Amino acid sequence: MSLLREIKGAVSARFEPSSGESAAESENKPDVGFVACIEGGVLEAQALLLFESIRRYTGPFKNCSIYALSPRAGHGISRHAGKKLDKLAVEYSDIILNTECPEYGSANRVAAAAHIEATRRHDILVILDSDTIFLREPREFVLSPGVDAAVRPVDVKGISTSGRMDLFDTYWRDLCRCCGADYEGIPWGKSFIDCESIKANYNGGLVVVRSELGILHRWADFFFKSVREGLRPYADGPAFQAGAGWVSSEVGKFWGSNQAALSVAIWSTSTRVQELPMTYNYPLHLHSRIDPALAADVFPSLVHVHYHWLFGKDSLSANPLFLRDGPLSEEQRAWLCSATPLS
Repeated sequence: MSLLREIKGAVSARFEPSSGESAAESENKPDVGFVACIEGGVLEAQALLLFESIRRYTGPFKNCSIYALSPRAGHGISRHAGKKLDKLAVEYSDIILNTECPEYGSANRVAAAAHIEATRRHDILVILDSDTIFLREPREFVLSPGVDAAVRPVDVKGISTSGRMDLFDTYWRDLCRCCGADYEGIPWGKSFIDCESIKANYNGGLVVVRSELGILHRWADFFFKSVREGLRPYADGPAFQAGAGWVSSEVGKFWGSNQAALSVAIWSTSTRVQELPMTYNYPLHLHSRIDPALAADVFPSLVHVHYHWLFGKDSLSANPLFLRDGPLSEEQRAWLCSATPLS
C-alpha cells in the first residue's frame, strides 16, 4: 500500500484539538503546527524535552499545535510519556505510517510530516528532529509573502553532489529521474560547516513550509518511491553515532537519502526558498569546527539547537551549551540541568 493511501485511510483518526488557552492567546498565536516523532527509549526523552521547550521559550508560538507521532510498529511510548504529552497539550498518534522503510528511523519524520499535512490545516508546518530544543522565539517561522519554504543547509557535504564528477552525482541524477524532477532545476548552494559548493541540500532537522503547497506529501512520495526502486546513497553504509543512538552499516546505506528527497521535493514545488539564519538548527556536536569568529557572533543568540547526543550521560560534561558565554539564561540553565542527562 502506498503512503498516500495509508494517510487517507488514517484521516478518520484525526487528533483531538488542544484546549486550555485564553481567547487572547488563541487570537494572537501564529497558525503554525509543530511536528516531531516520539518513540520509546531515548527518543521519548528527547521529544518531551523539545515539546517542553516550545511551551516555555517560543513566545507567541508557545500555544501553537504540537503533533507527536510514533509512525512505525513496535515503538510505542510509555504511560509516563503519554501523561506528559497530555500535560503539555501535545496531540499524539501511533498510527502506523512507515511500513516501507521501518529500519531507517529518519523515514519516520518523512511519513509523519506528510500525514499531518494531509489531515490537519495550518498555514505553516514546522517539521523537527526530536533531538532539538528552542531557546528563543522563532520569528522567522512566520514566512514572508514571498517565501514558501525555510530551511538550513546540510552541516557537511556528506552525500550531496558537487557536480558530474562527484561520487554521489549519479545518485542525485537517479533520484531526480525516479521522481520525474529536474536535476538542473536544483540550484547551487554551500554546506554550512565545510563550505563545499553543492547542489542545494537541506538538513531535515528543521523544515518550515506552507502546508497548502503539498511539499511534505511530495517529500514522502519521492523518498518512498526511491526506496521501492532500490536507490541508496551508499553501497556499503557507514556506521556512526546519531542523536538517537548508533547507526548500523546496514541502515547507514540510507543515510542522507531523506534529505536529498526533501531538496528535490522543495525545488519541484517552488523556487521561493529561504535559508534560515545560523541561529536555527545549530549543530551543537560540530561547535568546535565552526569558525571561532562566526561562533562568537552566533552562539550567544541561538534560537533552535540541534544537540544530537550531547545531553546523554557520557557527553553532558563536554556540552558547549553550558559554557558561561553560551546562549542559556540562568533559568534555562537550571531547567536543562534538572532535565538532563537523558536516558
